[in-house]
Amino acid sequence: MSNWGRRISTEPVAIVAVVFMVAMGVARALMGENAREITLVAKDMAFYVEGNPTANPVIEARPGETLRIVLENRDRGMTHDFAVPSVDAATNLLKWNEQDEVTFEVPSEPGTYEYVCQPHLLMMKGTLKVVR
Repeated sequence: MSNWGRRISTEPVAIVAVVFMVAMGVARALMGENAREITLVAKDMAFYVEGNPTANPVIEARPGETLRIVLENRDRGMTHDFAVPSVDAATNLLKWNEQDEVTFEVPSEPGTYEYVCQPHLLMMKGTLKVVR
């Protein structure tokens, strides 16, 4: 390979290409592009998955999996968020018709972890079930 009349070894070019590809993979992981996305709707003082009538559904995940939770607030006059306290992950507080998301890594230990709406802890809570 040559550059302006000088010969350049292909080895450094290959190394730069590999480093670039690895960096792009890390950047994608950090931005949550490989995350499994779940959209939850806050309405009637509960969380719902679109198309599922079960209030505060169990969310199943694999240990170490990356989840992106998108929360839509459709509860007029109420402010809601989505939080998983055990992994210190939460959306912003949302007014009616607002949307936010949070991306987090699921705990590496199988078990059950609680998710909540912080302003309405007693009513709006569900289970994140980590299974192998």
